[in-house]
Amino acid sequence: MARLLLISHEPEAAPAIVGRILQEAGHDIHTHVVLADASSPNVNFPDINTFDAVFAFGSFANAYDERHRPWVEAEINLIRRSLDDDVPYLGICFGGQLLAESVGGWIERAPQGSEEIGLVSIGSDADRLPIPAGPWFTWHEDRMVLPEDIEVLARTDNAVQLFRKNRAVGTQFHPEADVATVAGWIRIGPDHIPAYTSGDQLIQELTQAQPVTEANCRQLVDWFLREIAQVDA
Repeated sequence: MARLLLISHEPEAAPAIVGRILQEAGHDIHTHVVLADASSPNVNFPDINTFDAVFAFGSFANAYDERHRPWVEAEINLIRRSLDDDVPYLGICFGGQLLAESVGGWIERAPQGSEEIGLVSIGSDADRLPIPAGPWFTWHEDRMVLPEDIEVLARTDNAVQLFRKNRAVGTQFHPEADVATVAGWIRIGPDHIPAYTSGDQLIQELTQAQPVTEANCRQLVDWFLREIAQVDA
């Protein structure tokens, strides 16, 4: 089984479905929470070269917010080390955004009306989408801008959704999101829910879709571990 590092930014931005899949498979998991104490970010990351792969999850922070840049830049340096040392990396939403910055891109506020909160399907210009087209749950108000040499695997009309740089993969959507996790996000950030939906509607739609979104997440994790990290799923 693989030795895996899971980076959560806040306790509420937990690995959720992804974490359960990895635990069920019997992998050796080490979890590092950056903002367990928001007043004292923990950027004393373990040595990534002792792990077979790194997973990084979402955050309530905006990557470009100057208040967060000290710990954000420390984590970007960690991701750059993973790229340099060929340590497989999967960044989810905020984790994907930090990967985008690590490879020379940047994060910007999405144009008004282009934020995505709820279920989406993704499309690809590639010959074969390596994961299901959807549904996937997403919650983001920012978007990634990538250099032209980065391989974009999937997108929506509003944003890049899946990209790859060698053995590093980033998503904009939240494959790990389950009903309990999203309910926590709604409690913390109800003012971020756009007018076209509501907290109740998000929970209702995800409750109905979760058997499929969880199956899709399993395919994503399997693809990443087997094809990108090249370890047993």
